[in-house]
Amino acid sequence: MDLSERRRCPAGQVVKSCIEGKTNKDWIKESGERKSDAANDKKICRNAQTSLDRSIKRRWRVEKQTENKEKTIKRIKNEKRQIEKESQAEKTSEDEKIKRRRFEGGDIEKESQAEKKTNEDKMIKRRRFEEGEIEKKSQVEKKTSEGKSIKKRAVEEGQLQKERQAKKKTSKLERIKTSQVAKDDKKIKEDNSKERNLEQNEGNSRRSRPEDLLEGGSIQKRPRLDIERPAPLDSNNYKFHTVLGQGGFGQVMLASFRPNKQLVAIKILKKQKNDCYSIAKEARVLKISRECAFLCQSHATFQSELEAFFVLEYASGKSLWQMIMREGGLPMSTIMFYTAEMVVALQFLHSKGIIHRDLKPDNILVDKDGHIKICDFGIAEENIFGQRKTYGLAGTPGYRAPEILLKEDYNTAVDWWSFGVTMYEMATGELPYSTSGSILRQRYMILNKTPKYPCYMSEEMLDLLPKLLEIDNTKRIGQNGNIREHPFYSTINWDDLENRRLKTPFQPEMPSADDLDEYPLTFSPHSCDGKNLKDFSEVDPNWNWQE
Repeated sequence: MDLSERRRCPAGQVVKSCIEGKTNKDWIKESGERKSDAANDKKICRNAQTSLDRSIKRRWRVEKQTENKEKTIKRIKNEKRQIEKESQAEKTSEDEKIKRRRFEGGDIEKESQAEKKTNEDKMIKRRRFEEGEIEKKSQVEKKTSEGKSIKKRAVEEGQLQKERQAKKKTSKLERIKTSQVAKDDKKIKEDNSKERNLEQNEGNSRRSRPEDLLEGGSIQKRPRLDIERPAPLDSNNYKFHTVLGQGGFGQVMLASFRPNKQLVAIKILKKQKNDCYSIAKEARVLKISRECAFLCQSHATFQSELEAFFVLEYASGKSLWQMIMREGGLPMSTIMFYTAEMVVALQFLHSKGIIHRDLKPDNILVDKDGHIKICDFGIAEENIFGQRKTYGLAGTPGYRAPEILLKEDYNTAVDWWSFGVTMYEMATGELPYSTSGSILRQRYMILNKTPKYPCYMSEEMLDLLPKLLEIDNTKRIGQNGNIREHPFYSTINWDDLENRRLKTPFQPEMPSADDLDEYPLTFSPHSCDGKNLKDFSEVDPNWNWQE
């Protein structure tokens, strides 16, 4: 082995090649082969590793895909279950709705038609109201003309009867005179013979005779000891003019008290067996209402055989309903003034244990000074104090509280619901909930829908109305919390309001009794038999009927 070859190879290889007797070229070949084999082995290992890695990655991807597939399958199954549950729930809710619709007579399906009908009804009401006023004027004119003709006939017939009676009286007096002269002649002859007996007979006869002789032979009848009625308790002392209101209960007439021509409103009710209790209850409530300036005042109550009469103060400003129908909606300042007076009246009634149960614009009048008067206590309830409640369907559709529609026991909170509905109607000219359909539909509308609050309402009113129209009566303002402290009434001086010292929105005119025609009416005679109501007839001591 040359030095050049030894330098190229390592020492060990030189030793091996020397021992084996191989040449440097052979060694180089073997080393090249070994290197190539090693490189091939490395490549093979790398390829195998890469294939393993790839297979592992594929397996990992496959496993991930399977896991994702399983997850997606589970998710899809869960979504399907949820969709099935929701569909079943929707079906059940739809079935319940269908049942409700069938139960309610299909009224819920016709809500749009009902709303259209309500709008049409309001237009028809307004037209009827206008036509009714025209008809009332024409009827009043007809009745006045008929009344005048009836009056003329009655006067003529009365004159004829008086003339006939006068003729009969004159003929009777002449007969009595002639008979009395003859009797006197006989008595004079007998007196000359029997003076003492005649004196005794005359004393006895004066005690026993019901009539005495006057000069000329005329007869003077002794006055009968009849008990005279006070003037306010006799229907003949009132002159009736026009009909203010009429219904199944009876009618309300505008009348004047004949002695002083004071205008009053007389409510005439028919006395029936089922109505005697409510008539007596209304009389009791009217007596209590004399203590509040914003409740209708009763001047007197009396009765006949078939009728009961309530003599009430006459409110010449008419009702809030007529104002709403005329103007469509009232200004906020007017609403604040009238509703504040209503708050005082309701709080007074509730402090006395009385629920009105029919509060609405029809039953809120405006008197001659421009202040409100709550009237019509025909269905009021008494003795509701503390936790005590009452029950029963009462009130006008549209103004009934939800607890009345749900046939639950209720208390004074129902008046605050009606108060909220009245305030809403004063502001918008409409009711917050539709009144068409059955009681079940009205209940559904109140429980599931909220009224529309116009943008022109003040922030204070927008805060107050939902608190008044609260379905939970224990949370309803007025029943829970003092409504006087609400920001809507922040500018009200309650002391001046209660004493009627605040300026009213307007002051109506008071007509004169001389300018009104008489409306002829006939009533059953006054009687004191068992049919009359006990302790019913009375006169308010504060009524100056004698002036």
